Amino acid sequence: MVESLEPTNEPFNPDELYRKALADHTDYGNLPESEIKALITEIAQEIKQLEEVGEKEKARIEMPAETAKKIGAIWVNSGVGTYDTPLKEKERGVYKNLPWIQWADRQRLNHAAILARKVAEARSGENFDRGSLASIKERKAKIKEMIGRYGPKIIYNGTELEDDTVADVLSREGTIIPEDDVIIIRGSVERPIINTLDTVKTLKLPPEFRDDQELAIVAHAPHLARIMRMLNKQPPFPRTTKVRLFPVPTPEAGKKEYAELEILGILNYVLRRGVAEKESYPYVMNE
Repeated sequence: MVESLEPTNEPFNPDELYRKALADHTDYGNLPESEIKALITEIAQEIKQLEEVGEKEKARIEMPAETAKKIGAIWVNSGVGTYDTPLKEKERGVYKNLPWIQWADRQRLNHAAILARKVAEARSGENFDRGSLASIKERKAKIKEMIGRYGPKIIYNGTELEDDTVADVLSREGTIIPEDDVIIIRGSVERPIINTLDTVKTLKLPPEFRDDQELAIVAHAPHLARIMRMLNKQPPFPRTTKVRLFPVPTPEAGKKEYAELEILGILNYVLRRGVAEKESYPYVMNE
């Protein structure tokens, strides 16, 4: 059965989510109930703030030029589907009947491309927003050249299929991101990249990334709550690294369900598996 695309508009209930968590893993009963509910509430509030920023930036990413210039690299965390498909054949079962999460990978990559252009415009002082319809192809070529000269590196490390699709998209005519501006970090036969924890462990900043720059991270708002807690457990870069988040908003129909899925997952990663911290790695957003 496919989930409805209509939003539920149900209020968030930490007691209900605690009961769901306990039904999934009875060993939560060995921990103080108040501690778990407090963590549930804290994560929910953080996701709500991330969603609000994502909604504001959905149409257009706005930030001062000086802020944009500080972005030294953009990390796109892979999502459901690929750039060319709404769902992968081997997608996790939990995502297969959720229409609102389809095309997540494409949405994140497009958001990162918009951000890369924004950074390049701030550094170059150029702007190609205006122009006749007849000159679209020429404008695209100029934007691509500008991003190649002034844009930050984009880092992507997904599954083999996701990586191959991104590489193919970059080779297509009309793509505004130059191939040389994207670093695709691939897994190996011994250590394939399968899940979010794998992407965190394999992340590497480009050699030219400076201490005074910021790492921009792009993913859907609820997923960022998980990513940042995994990063805080064992960051793959110095703890002095500054991070700025650029959340992609969840469609209205899925906001509550996606938040709940991630909260239940984070509880497991923090309290049972020990691969994430209760608190997120420090970050800022364009609020």
